[in-house]
Amino acid sequence: MHAATVLIVEHDVLVRHPLAEYLRECGYRVVEAAHHDEAHECLEGGKHNIDVALIDIGGPTGSGFALSAWIRSNYPTVKTMLGATVGKVLALAGDLCEEGPQAARKLNYRPVLDHIRQLLATRKGP
Repeated sequence: MHAATVLIVEHDVLVRHPLAEYLRECGYRVVEAAHHDEAHECLEGGKHNIDVALIDIGGPTGSGFALSAWIRSNYPTVKTMLGATVGKVLALAGDLCEEGPQAARKLNYRPVLDHIRQLLATRKGP
């Protein structure tokens, strides 16, 4: 079994990068997309084998809801997670590690980790 791959779709590099680094330290493979077009490319290319997409619902690049619906329609094995605010997105990443690395800032990634684990546990297939 391969390490799960998480696609983070977030326009704000100050949110995306620390979250990606945290998840990498937890053993996940992480692909970063600054906008929806990049997310489409990551999925359509097929080289990343995405398991979970963590998507900001707002931002300047379009609706996270629309991207999530597109992913569910075109890539039904990819689980999606939506985050509403910086705090909420960071909170969703919280429990990806049993004993996660210490963040430089006081951020709670545990809920995100828990949710990714739940999504991966319900995934069908290899």
